[in-house]
Amino acid sequence: MSDNGMDEEIEEADGGMDDELFTVLDDEMREELDSMIGLKVVGLEIWEESLADEEEEAPIKAEERVFFDCDLYLDDEIALELYVAAAYPDPDKDPIKGMEEIFKIVGTLSDDDLQILDYDQADEEGGLALAFGKGEEVRLILVAGAWMISEWEEDETSDSDSDSDEE
Repeated sequence: MSDNGMDEEIEEADGGMDDELFTVLDDEMREELDSMIGLKVVGLEIWEESLADEEEEAPIKAEERVFFDCDLYLDDEIALELYVAAAYPDPDKDPIKGMEEIFKIVGTLSDDDLQILDYDQADEEGGLALAFGKGEEVRLILVAGAWMISEWEEDETSDSDSDSDEE
């Protein structure tokens, strides 16, 4: 798990796997995503396993991984949880492969203060495609098989750098 771009600790996103995962864009979901256009990614967590792993017979090696799950923490305390996601720095090429590269490339979302520029249904079967960048420039596309939107809060009990490193 990575906390790229997060200087302060945050509480887990509200809601759990008991909540409904979205897989297709409907009018209500489009309206909610419309309100997220322009929001910056202020932090994220990338999980080393994915819901997609349940479909595999053998464990997936880190260097072979394409699909991952992540939580994107956006402005306005909105969390966008992506499941069975793939990252495309270039939409005309294959997705990034390998956890090390995934951490590096997806980490730029918060490291470079990228924002949601656009979204659409990934394909005729569903899913979500999100374009991230600055201004008009798209720098990364994430395609997820399923997603949830929730809220997150800064952990009010954390003292950022006070006494966590010394002992």
